[in-house]
Amino acid sequence: MELATLSRKYGEFYAPAFSIRVGADDLIRDALVAISQVEADLVLGAASRFSFTVVDAYSIEKRAFYTGRGKNLLDLLTFGAQVDVYMGYGDARTMPRIVSGLITEITTNFPESGTPELSIAGYDNSFPLTNGKSSRTWTKSRDSDAVHEIASFHNLNAEVEDTKEQHTQIEQNNESDFEFLKKLADRNHFEIYVDEQRTLHFHKPKDKADAVVRLAWGEGLLSFKPEANLAGQVTRVEVRGWNPKTKETIVGKAQAGEESGLDGKSRSAGDRLKTFVKDSSKQPTLRLRQPVFTQAEANARAKAALNERAKQFLTGDADALGLPEIRPDRNVQLDNLGALFSKVYYIQQATHKVDGNGYRTRFKVKETAL
Repeated sequence: MELATLSRKYGEFYAPAFSIRVGADDLIRDALVAISQVEADLVLGAASRFSFTVVDAYSIEKRAFYTGRGKNLLDLLTFGAQVDVYMGYGDARTMPRIVSGLITEITTNFPESGTPELSIAGYDNSFPLTNGKSSRTWTKSRDSDAVHEIASFHNLNAEVEDTKEQHTQIEQNNESDFEFLKKLADRNHFEIYVDEQRTLHFHKPKDKADAVVRLAWGEGLLSFKPEANLAGQVTRVEVRGWNPKTKETIVGKAQAGEESGLDGKSRSAGDRLKTFVKDSSKQPTLRLRQPVFTQAEANARAKAALNERAKQFLTGDADALGLPEIRPDRNVQLDNLGALFSKVYYIQQATHKVDGNGYRTRFKVKETAL
């Protein structure tokens, strides 16, 4: 989508706005609470975080924080309260939801001069998955079966891509549910996160999808700092395991050119290494020993390890106009950066912030090729 199209949709980006809803209450419209800034940090493979600052709510006479309706504010902003954060432009009632989660932090400061402010923060609805440790076993199951069961246990919707390999045994060993799911995601080269609709995502990266918006340096893209680094990159990966039935070693292989997200125009780090390390026997190889029991599983683990390493090749930090469309597991096209760096990038992390300076979106990208 072109920036001009979004500009018409958002009233030329003229009136940045936000809405914070705690249960059925809009803090600004219903509780008459003054909020100076709000921020949402969305990230793949971890719980996303939100925070906002309440001002002019402390009563010196009553020594407590109150809403504009005269109710104790901390009776509303309690630990575990459900919070929905919306950001955009114009009418707050029609803005897109950026993050939904639970309050986990309440902070204030009683200064020598001035009135106290109240800082509220929390995590998205994956937060319950990060608490506690569990040990359990699935027999004759696929990784996706375990993911479905955990999503159901936590009352989350699930967008889960079926994994093909059936394992004799899958073990969760003294890990939080999120740590365990992240481990399963990594070995399948999947992304794991919970979105603003309370949906647990477990699937391949959407790094071949169309870009949600085109930004050019000086036209919506305020700054961009890319870094391409061949250090630590490899041309192939080998994963070795053992087949207990045949008593033979299993070797899974993946090589440059099999990385995800390749568009046929760019070259991966492994492919570039081949140009100056021409002797195939001397090309850098990553060799791993992992508990794999079939050839298909070994090949899948090798490809996942290749992709994990390859996506460390090209990374970048960007600063742009506030755009709700910029979220992790989406793609953005960045232009006016020269022939080498003008391309489509995969978004790993996005931080949305509205304060006295307006609405900005900072985001991080990662790519396998340049």
